[in-house]
Amino acid sequence: MDIRTYTAFVTVAELRNVTRAAERLHQTQSALSRQIKALEAHLGVPLFEKVGRNIRLTPQGEALHTRVNGVLAAERNVHALAEDIARGSSGLLRVGACSQLIERYMPTFLCDWQRQNPGIEIRLEDGGGPELAGKLRDGALHLTVSAAPQMPVEALEQVPLGTLGFLAVGTPDLLPEGPATVELTAFLDQPILTLNRKHASREVFDAACRISGAAPRIVLESYSPHTLFAMAEGGVGIAVVPSSARAPSDRLVSRAIALRGTPVRFGICAMWNLRQALPGYGHRFIEALGAHIRADQARDDPGTARYGRLQVV
Repeated sequence: MDIRTYTAFVTVAELRNVTRAAERLHQTQSALSRQIKALEAHLGVPLFEKVGRNIRLTPQGEALHTRVNGVLAAERNVHALAEDIARGSSGLLRVGACSQLIERYMPTFLCDWQRQNPGIEIRLEDGGGPELAGKLRDGALHLTVSAAPQMPVEALEQVPLGTLGFLAVGTPDLLPEGPATVELTAFLDQPILTLNRKHASREVFDAACRISGAAPRIVLESYSPHTLFAMAEGGVGIAVVPSSARAPSDRLVSRAIALRGTPVRFGICAMWNLRQALPGYGHRFIEALGAHIRADQARDDPGTARYGRLQVV
């Protein structure tokens, strides 16, 4: 069986309709049907069964679907590597990331990386984790950098880059100065300013609140940490932000958030679509960015090496 036959199988499995799959593949319905029958004969198992006007994978087809996707991903990776070699490692890399990660890690990293890789053009796009995952699926981005999702995302590969915590940020009258960490339940009775649910890190904060048994009194959900800081400085409430965000004013108190004595932490990851091969220079970008983030965290936040991650699922 060749790659075209496996591609035909995966396309029919995704669309659940031979006619629509044939249109996407630019071939006749009869030719596509013959390919599927030939594959079933070659493998010795039925792959599809009729459901009304459409079809669906049989249990045998379901079991083989993931493996065949892996074969296609491996084939695309080989082609991507060959293209890199032919181009002399030049090309375009479209990277999506949330604003606080861009602000914290990209300015110094990108300058150094592009000096070492002058043939690679980097285009950054600001966005939230779930929004960026959708753009990965659509092929609008090569990779994303964001908080790691709580559950694996189908067809998206993840590579861990580092670990972040949460900060409570507020004026001294709402958030008194004290030890480096503050218990989550110690301030949830105050008005809470938090990122909206377009940010993957918000899932972790909500889960920590559920575990604590206390419901936060949220008075503002914002896309931007800077909006939260401005409102916190005005005394409106206590901002809860990832530790990658830096409070712009020395009039604000910042303390790491803990739950039952353990700092609340979550992973940062890079993700890309397994169905669209990531160029070789994309893998080099991820490796270098991970080293940069871990070095930054070891320098500014020694707790990332000392504390374990609180599991909030």
